[in-house]
Parts: sequence; structure tokens; C-alpha cells
Amino acid sequence: MHKIGLMRKGISLLFLLGVAFGTQAFVLCQQKDCRGVWDQGAMRDRHEEMVLHFQAMFQGKIIALEEPLRISPGDSLALHTLRFYLSNFVFLKNDTVVFEEKNSYHLLDLENENSLSLEFEEAPNMDFDHIQFKLGIDSLTHISGVMGGDLDPTKGMFWAWQSGYINVKLEGFSEKCPTRNHEFQFHLGGYLAPFQSVQTISLSVPKRKNLLLQLDLTPFFEQVDWAKKNSIMSPSKEAVAFSKILANSFSVHAK
Repeated sequence: MHKIGLMRKGISLLFLLGVAFGTQAFVLCQQKDCRGVWDQGAMRDRHEEMVLHFQAMFQGKIIALEEPLRISPGDSLALHTLRFYLSNFVFLKNDTVVFEEKNSYHLLDLENENSLSLEFEEAPNMDFDHIQFKLGIDSLTHISGVMGGDLDPTKGMFWAWQSGYINVKLEGFSEKCPTRNHEFQFHLGGYLAPFQSVQTISLSVPKRKNLLLQLDLTPFFEQVDWAKKNSIMSPSKEAVAFSKILANSFSVHAK
């Protein structure tokens, strides 16, 4: 019985010591502003990333690969591939930079739905009225050596060290195209003068976190002379001209 009493006293003492230690730890944590750390974590959970969703358009309609874009006698059109780089994203408010994405390279592929939503996790609750980005890869990146991630050459968007990255890959079928099987290929790129094809795009944006970025391919196909130019596979003045048409065909809307 004496031993049992001692054991009970020992357990009670340990319990009291545990309560005292916990109370002291709580007080110390308050003094060291641990609550601020917890609050920051909670705020991070409440933050919503700024998301930029992409859609490809033609004649006012959302398009998908292998979907007939235009069906009329002698004038059918469809896309097999639409893949391109957007890079160097900058967000501005009243012409002042409020956020610039680091290592900003995104390969958008109409075949990969996951690639069509760009999340900017480091920029929550950001106030901006313009976005600026490039269609393609800048010359500095080209000469920096082979990269990984979206810049990995295995993604199929790299020619060779002399020519560098393909900024835009647009392939498909047009009944007006005189090639075998009526197929066209436009691989637009080039980083050396006089065929620097990367384009800078600046767009005003509505005040929304989730935005919709659209590329209207109508102007591009209206400019194609199928009999004269239905394939581009290397840097050229035509690649620069078509890149400018595409760059001017982007728009942004509230989602």
C-alpha cells in the first residue's frame, strides 16, 4: 500500500510538472511571437494563387486539336499541334513592376490540359493592371546552355545550338495546302539577328485573380498564302513576320 501511494504521488507530480512546462512554453512562444508564425501559416492557406488560364480561338470559338476549324468546299482546316513558349512574366501597376516571376518559362501545349493553366504561387493578393510577357525564349537563355523542365530539349522544342529553341510549333491540315496530305508545318524561332523572332506582349487586365488568356489564330491563317508558304522549319524573315502576327493576337479577360 505504501508503494502504491508513492506511485500515485509520483504520477501526480509528473502531471503537475507537465502542466507547468506546457504553460511556460506557451508563454515563451507568445513572447517570441510564435503566434505570428501560426497566423502566417493560416494566411498562406487562405491565399489563392493568381492563375492564368489559356484558350486557343478561331473565328470566335474555342478550338481543340484534330477538331475541324473550318468546313466548306475546298477549304477545310484542322490543327494537329499547337505548342509554344511564354516567358519572362512581369506584373505591373501604374507602369511600376509589382512582381516579376523568377525562372519564368512556360511551355503551353494544347495536347496537355495541365499546361494550359499557369499558377503564380509566389504572387498572392497582388494588385496589378498590366501583364507583360514574351512569346518565345529570349536570346540570353539560348546561349546559357541546355536547360531542364519546360526548357528540356526532349520536349521537342529545340532545333540545335546554332538555331536554339522553337518558340511556336503550329502544325495541321488545310485542304488549300498543296503539300502531300495537305499538311502544313510552322516552326517559328530564331534568336540571332536578323531573325530574332521572340516577341514582347503587354496587356491591360481586369481586376481578377483568375484570368483568361486567349490566342486568336484567325489573323494568322488569314495571312497564310498556302501556295507560297506552307512550311517554316528554320529561322527566317517569314518566321519573324508570323511571330508578330501571333503576338498581336493575344488578349486577356476575366474568367
